Parts: sequence; C-alpha cells; structure tokens
Amino acid sequence: MNSENTTQAVLEIEKLIGEGAHGVVSQGRYNTRKAAIKKFRLNRPTADQAKIIEQEINLFKHLQHRHIIQFYGVFRQGNEISLATDFAEGGSLKQAIEDSRVAGWHTKSRIAQQIAYGLAYIHHEGIVHQDLRSNNVLLTDHMVVKLCDFGLAVVKATSGVHSTKIMRGTVRWLAPELVLSKRPRYSSKSDMYALGMVMWEMAAMCTTPFRTIDSNRIVAQAVHGGRREQLPEKTPVIYQHWVDLCWKQYPFDRPSAHKVMIIADGASSERQSTSTTVTSRSTLTDNTHEQRAEVSSLVPSEPVEATAVDPLGEFIALRCMALLNDVDAQVSVAEMYEAGSSVVPKDNEKAFTWYLRAAKLGHLDAMDRVSDMYAEGRGTEQSDDESVRWHNQATDKRRSISQASAGIASQEASQIAESVSKALSRFQSPENSDIEMIRWCTKAAKEGDPKGQFSLGWMYEMGRGVRQSDAKAVEWYTKAAYQWYPRAQFNLGWMYENGLGVQQSDVEAVRWYTVAASQWDQDGQVRLGLMYYSGKGVEKSVVEAVRCFARAASQGNPDGQYNLGVMYEYGRGVEQSDVEAVKWYTQAASQENPGAQHNLGLMYQYGRGVEQCHVEAVKWFTKAVSHGNPDAQTSLGLMYENGQGVAQSDAEAFKWYTKAATQGNSVSQFILGLIYDQGRCVEQSDAEAVKWYAEAADQGNPSAQNNLGLIYEYGRGVEQSDVEAVKYFARAASQGNPEGQYNIGVMYEYGRGVEQSDVEAVKWYTKAASQGNPGAQHNLGLIYSDGRGVEQSDIEAVEWLTKAASQGDSDAQNNLGCMYDLGQGVKQNDTIAAEWYKKSSAQGNAHGHGNLASMYELGFGVERSDDHALDLFTRANDKGYPSAHFHVKWLTSPDRRTPCSDSDAVEVNRIGAEKGYVAAQLNLGRFYERGRGVRIDKNQALAWYREAAVQGHDDAQARMKFLQRQ
Repeated sequence: MNSENTTQAVLEIEKLIGEGAHGVVSQGRYNTRKAAIKKFRLNRPTADQAKIIEQEINLFKHLQHRHIIQFYGVFRQGNEISLATDFAEGGSLKQAIEDSRVAGWHTKSRIAQQIAYGLAYIHHEGIVHQDLRSNNVLLTDHMVVKLCDFGLAVVKATSGVHSTKIMRGTVRWLAPELVLSKRPRYSSKSDMYALGMVMWEMAAMCTTPFRTIDSNRIVAQAVHGGRREQLPEKTPVIYQHWVDLCWKQYPFDRPSAHKVMIIADGASSERQSTSTTVTSRSTLTDNTHEQRAEVSSLVPSEPVEATAVDPLGEFIALRCMALLNDVDAQVSVAEMYEAGSSVVPKDNEKAFTWYLRAAKLGHLDAMDRVSDMYAEGRGTEQSDDESVRWHNQATDKRRSISQASAGIASQEASQIAESVSKALSRFQSPENSDIEMIRWCTKAAKEGDPKGQFSLGWMYEMGRGVRQSDAKAVEWYTKAAYQWYPRAQFNLGWMYENGLGVQQSDVEAVRWYTVAASQWDQDGQVRLGLMYYSGKGVEKSVVEAVRCFARAASQGNPDGQYNLGVMYEYGRGVEQSDVEAVKWYTQAASQENPGAQHNLGLMYQYGRGVEQCHVEAVKWFTKAVSHGNPDAQTSLGLMYENGQGVAQSDAEAFKWYTKAATQGNSVSQFILGLIYDQGRCVEQSDAEAVKWYAEAADQGNPSAQNNLGLIYEYGRGVEQSDVEAVKYFARAASQGNPEGQYNIGVMYEYGRGVEQSDVEAVKWYTKAASQGNPGAQHNLGLIYSDGRGVEQSDIEAVEWLTKAASQGDSDAQNNLGCMYDLGQGVKQNDTIAAEWYKKSSAQGNAHGHGNLASMYELGFGVERSDDHALDLFTRANDKGYPSAHFHVKWLTSPDRRTPCSDSDAVEVNRIGAEKGYVAAQLNLGRFYERGRGVRIDKNQALAWYREAAVQGHDDAQARMKFLQRQ
C-alpha cells in the first residue's frame, strides 16, 4: 500500500488475521519489520476529517514502554486509514484464556501486574484506554503484556457505528458510571474498573462476563446497581482484593494504576514496596530536616519476575495495602490475626491494632469489632467507656448513611459531602489539575466542612494550585482544628513549632499536638513525645515522652515504635532493656522505618538484646540503606571494612562511606578523611583528607576537628599554622573529645599557637586523662613529677604514669620504670623497674632500650648480661638515644672485662671511670648510690655523676639532680 504520508515507509499486507466492527487486521510488514496492520473502515469522512484522525493517532507514536504495543506509523489512502504496530506473536489475552495458557495464579497475577504498569504509563501521558478487555491485551511468545487499541475513540466515532452499538460489545467491561450514560466520560478510574474485569476473565477462565444474561441493558442496570461477577472459590485472597479494589462503585474509591503497581510489587517480592517513600516528622534524630508525613507513590522499575502467590505472600501483600491505609486490607489483616493460621499466628493485640486503624478511617465493621474487643478486653485493656464510644460512632455513621441514601439529609450537607469527596479523591489523581482541586476544596471549606478546610490549608502550605502561603494554611488549619479535625490540629502544631505563617511558639505547638494526640492522631502523639523529650514548650519529661511514644507504638505507628525502642535502649523514662528495644525496633523495622532498621542492625552487630549475628546485622543495614539512610550506609561500610557478616572488601566499604559522606554523614566524612590521610585502598591525598575532615568538622564532628588540627599543626595539605591547629583542637576539646583535649594541652604546655601556660595545660590534660587518654595521663604524670602548673607530687605522678603505662603507652612504661628505679613516689624496686623497661623496650622505645640495657649491664633487677646490654644499647643508639654511644664504647673497650659479682663490677667500672670512660663513671656513681658491691656513699655517687654529666651524659645529669633533691 502506498501511503499519502510524506514518509518513505513501505507497508505490505501478507494475510488477514482478524475482522471486527471497525475494520480488518492483517499480518504484514512495515519496511522490513513484522507488523500488525489495522485498516479502519470510515463512513465517508471528508479529507479534513481523515487528516484530523491521522494527526490524532500520530500523537501515540511517541509512546515507548515495555507493556505498550509499539506504533510504527499511520497511512492514509483516500478515505481509508491503516495503522501499523508491532506484531505480538502470542496473540491476545482472550486467545490465551481460551487456550488455557493462563491457568496458574502465578501467571494471572503477573499479567495483571504488567497491565497495571502499562495503564500507569498511559495515564501518566494523559491517555485513557477506554476499551480495556482481554481482546485488547496482546502477549508476546514469552507472555509479556502489550496493551493495544487504547485512546482510539475518535476513530471509532467516525466509523459509522452508533454509540449504542459501540457499547453493545464492551458494556460488560464498562464501569458503573458509564453503563447508562448517553455521553460517557471515560477516565483513568474507568480503566481501573475494566482492569478488574480483565482479572475476572483470567480468574474465571471465561472471556464473556455475565454470560448467563443475554441482555446488555440488564447487565448495564445490574452493574449500575452494584452487582459484580463472582470470582471462583479458590481465588487467592490478595488477587480477590485487587479485583474488589478495582470494582469499587465510585471512581474516587478505586485505586490508581500506580497504587495497584505498589500492591502488586508487595505481593510479588514478599515485602513492602520500596516505591512508597515516607518522610516523617517523627524521629528523635535530625529534627532540623524533618518534614510532613506524606506518602508519594513513584513509578517503580518493573520487577523481572513475580513470585507465585502463596498464603504468606498473600498476607504480606495485604499488609502492604493495609500500611497504605487501605481499610478493607486492614480489616482483612485483622481477621487473619484474630483467626490465626499456620502462616499468621493468632494475636489478638495485633488484630485489635488493625481493627482500630480501620475504625479510625471509618470502616463500620471495624468499629463494631473494636467495640466488642474493648467490651471483652481482648487484645486491649478492658474499657466499657471505649466500647460504648465506638458503638455510638458506628451507630451514628450508619444513621448518617441511611439518611443520605433516603434523601433525608439536607441538600446543603449533601453538596458539602460531594465536594469534599471529589476534592480529596483528586489528591492522588495525577490526571486532575491542582486548580480543580482548589476549586472543590474552597467550596467545601467555605461551607464549613472541616475536611475541606484542612485540605485547603494543605494546598496553601504546599503551593498546590495556589500561590504558596503559610499564613493562609494556618488560617484554614485553625478553622478545621477548632472543629476537632485531628490532622488539622497536628499540622497547626507543626506550623507553630516551626514558625510557619504564624509567630513561632513551642507552647502553642504543644497545645495543638496534645489535642491531636487526645484524638489518637499518631503523628500528634509522636511529635508531642518529642516535645516532652526535648523540653520544648513544656517541662522536659522523658517519662511523658515514653507515654506518648507508647500510645503511638501500640497503634502500629512505626515512628512511635522506633522512638520507644530508643528510649528502652538508653533507659530514658523507662528501665533500660535491650530486649524491649529490640522488640520495638523489630516492629518498626518491619514497617520499613529506616532508623529502626539501622538500630536493629546495631543490636545484632553487638549482640545486645539478641544473640550476636553479623549476618543479621548486615541484613538490616542493607534494608535501611535501600531507603538511603546515611547512618546505615556508614555501618554497612564498617562491616565490609572489617569483614563482619560479609566478605571483607575495602572497595565496598569505600563505596558506602562515599554514599553516606555525600549525604552529609559526618562519621563517614571523617572515615574518608582517614582513608585519604593514610592512603588506605586509595592513593594518599592530603588535599582529599583535608576536604573530608573539613566537611565533617563543619558539622561538629570532634574527631574530624582534632585531625584537622593535626593537619594544620604539621602543615600537610595546608599551610602550617599553629593558630589554626589550636582553633580546631579547641573545638574538639570543648565537645569533650579526649584527643582534642590532649592536643590543646600540648599546645599550651609548649606555647604553640597560644601563650604558654602550664596551668591551662594541666587543665586540659586532666580532662583528657580522666577519659582515659594515655598521652594526657603520661604528660600529666611528668607535670606532677616536675611540679609545673600544679603542686609537685611524685605520688600523683606515679598514679598517672601507671594508668598510661597500663594502656600500653611506651613512654609512660619507661618513665614508670624510672620511678621504681629511683624510688620516686614508690618504694624503690629494681625488679619492677626492669619489668616496665622491658614492656617499653618491647615496643621499640629508645629510652626503654637504654634503661633496660643499664639494668643488664649493672645486674639490677635482672641477671647481669653484657651481651643483652650491648644489644640494647646498640638498638638505642640506632634510634638516637643520646647517651647510648657512651655505653657501647665502654662495653666494647679492651679495658673492660666481664665482672662476676657486684664488688667485681665496682672494680671494673672504677678502672674505666679513672680512664675517662663516661659510662663507667655513671655506673660507678650508681653502685655508690645504691650500695651495691660497695658501702653507700652519696657524695661519691654525686662526684661520679658530675664527672659523667660534664662530658654530656644525660642520665648522669638527671640522677645528679634527683640525688641533690633528697
């Protein structure tokens, strides 16, 4: 066929494959591609009309989606129009049903899910299918869905077939609002009803709905009156629930295709869909960035394969819907908990929680069950008052419904209810404009309906359809709040707390949170708990905070459960209990609360409240990172770095640290600084280290502030500056960081970047030392020994040196050895002195080498050994120990022989001392001082120390000063 289009495409028809009221369908080729070619029969349209039709169809050529049939082109020849599309090898779904190719529930569910994906896409593009049925659902040879024949009403209206005849073939798939309408208005919600009919076709394995009724008019009247087809007895619960949702009588009660996608994802993956993002105002951490609790459905990427529907999968999927506030699903979940089964253990408390959630959303049966359970004390504390209250609410609602259906309710009330319903139904209807929503909300709000007032306030707060105005939002929230609308009360509290559209007032915020919480508004309860926790607008009370969190948690609120877990973990307002913390974290984590998932991972990592299990910790960290939680990303990075619960991988650790750091997590920023500083798994880079340390330091991370101070102190990657170093050390120290306190103490002790002050040095060393910093403990010991900035005290010196030495500080070990060696602050003990020298020497400390070598040379505290002494003095000399060379020279001198006793050692060293060997002079002084091999003679000791000191022996100078102080 030659096209009148300007394109060069060639269309070839090979064989006829079908014929319908609007034309014929053939198999052929579009250029070289296999194609389906539909030729429309037109009833003598004008050339202009035909051109308009062609242009209308061409609008669909841009559609690109896996579940939409690919359009190739439109061809016009005279009054005939041909449409070329991709060829679906598997035929139509109708044929597949008739051939029993969709027998399993796995296949039926997967096809329904794919149809929902296709519908969501075309609805997003502003297109309504209008004729969804199994005949217009094509399949590839791999059973992949391809929707076709959508949005072609303009062509069908020109085909010469009357509107009644158009409906005759499709009326059995039409939504109730369309079946008796002379001018039907198709919408995305009528498509959703048709989806329910297609799902029925697959469930019943029948392609003709209401096949026992011959008259289409009777079918139309029955559908309009609320009658629906019957699903087979063995239809899975979740599949039946999908159909029931799509078959709702009123369009605004039906789900969008987006929501069905979420539900389907929940069933197929056996977990709650991650395409629902909840941003909450209700966490203990990071209150600065908390936002309105708002659920926004995003189009998720399509899963590769759906799992088979089984009882557990059905329950999980139902729970997914229940968490999305689907009241029917909430009641179904409650019934499953109440009855109990092998899949869902009987749990009256959980049953009551779900009944209560549904009751608060207006479900009559749920109200009755809540009333009964309060009366019986099943699943909740017995309360006649609550039982009567819920019974009365259910009775009032039934009376209201009865009055409305009988026409007793006033016309004004009816109009308000209609306005509000239409307005609220459009919040999750992307095909309707914000301006239309504003129109309906304004009408309802001005007529005094609190729901309309709240909705209008929300529109002003979000800037939806109107110029954003917090003041206007407050105005309408206030009107609704005074009519006891709990969501308005909560939002009004939020506006007061943050000073949005009204003067900031924590007191007013608490007032409105309290009112909302008293009406069982869960967000109000959580937020009120946070106000009590922080003491904002109310006297601080962690006990009251716990009560608020517990109320929300008992209703299944994940933020309440998470915060209650935190209170139990740290023993705030309740007796500390890791077991209780784990319990509440688990409940919140199962509802995809990322903070709870992270904290639960930590509990498993450290074995708190549960048996330690790194694999389980990694599992929960991984769940939390799927929500983008930066704390969990950091924790997961640490697990990879340490090889805990996963194979060790520096690359994976670096990846997760980077993700967290780019989100502003200061711990990961600090770790990245360390990685670049040390060149671990990346090329060493002072510049990158400075960058990440600075990022973390600016957020107040004390470890990063300390390390940045060290960077400036040594001039690595930045210009050296003691002043800048002191600035960062001071920031870290002021936050209680012991390393920062130690380092600023050093700066004060040596007057670097600040005026020298032993008093300030002692102050900061003491703070750091009391937190166990070994460097500060060592320096504080030396300061007490010297009496600088404090009253001199050898006893205090020994105490601090012992603390540092016990932590492995080699300098402290050496100096503590000296204290025992000299008997300074402790009873003199060569054996203990030698033990501390050994510990210091074992760590390669040069002074430890030298002092231990002296002990071996003299035979003090250890067995005399020239070989050990020479080896240690040599190592000390290699490390720059200033006096070691004197001893190496003496030990290797031909004038020296190995002594056999203390008295012999005195004679050997006397000969050497008289010949000018400095080491021998020092040794002889020590023998006289100690009275080893000779009578004690302090004057002789001082004389020989003086001889050695004159020639530059540092130890001789120190011993001379000590002896003079005695």
